[in-house]
This record gives sequence, structure tokens and C-alpha cells, in this order.
Amino acid sequence: MLGFGYAVAGVNHAVLLGFATALLAMVPFGATMVFLIACFTLVMQSRITAAVLLLVFASIVVFVADHFVRPALIGASTRLPFLWVLLGIFGGLETFGLIGLFVGPAIMAAVIAMWREGAKPDARASA
Repeated sequence: MLGFGYAVAGVNHAVLLGFATALLAMVPFGATMVFLIACFTLVMQSRITAAVLLLVFASIVVFVADHFVRPALIGASTRLPFLWVLLGIFGGLETFGLIGLFVGPAIMAAVIAMWREGAKPDARASA
């Protein structure tokens, strides 16, 4: 989507910047750095309106992707609620870095599974 936004805004090499944005979106603030560079180049070309519109559009796209799409995709595979996936992503990134993006939700899924198993009443205990 940001590649399309770059093309509409008239940024040179929009496809290349779109690919760089997609690649660096896995790194915290990676996509943000790419679209800020694109906005800066528009400002240097005295295209302030295009830069501001691109900044607003790109900020919305990155916010939605980071806070809704990524947790929904990870949560569907781990059967975790949205909030727990989001906490797992942030905790994993803080603790393990880039690999924590994947390890954090997995650890959170294991903890939630242990919690759910521990909360079940034991049939042997009541007999």
C-alpha cells in the first residue's frame, strides 16, 4: 500500500521504496524510516503538500499494520486474544530484539496454554 502511496505522491523510485518499506517493516521503526525519507525528498523538491499527505497516509497504514493486522495474523495461528498477542509482540521485541517478534507470541501462547490447563478442574481430585 505504501508503494502505491509513493507512486501517487510522485516519489522517484516508488517501487524500490515500496519494496524497502515491506522489507524493513519487520524491524521496529524500519518502515517509518523509509517513508520519512520519502517525505523528506518531497520536501527537498518543494512539494510540501504531497509530503504532508504522504506522511499522514503512511502513518495511518503503518499504525494499522503494526497494531491490528500483525497481531490478528499471529493471533489466528496461536489462538490468542488480540491483547495478549500485542503484549507478546512488544515484550518479545523488547526482550529478544527482532527474533522476539516471533518468539514473544509463541511464549505467550505457551503461558496461556499452561494457564488454561491449570484452571481445569481435575477429575481425580473430586473422586
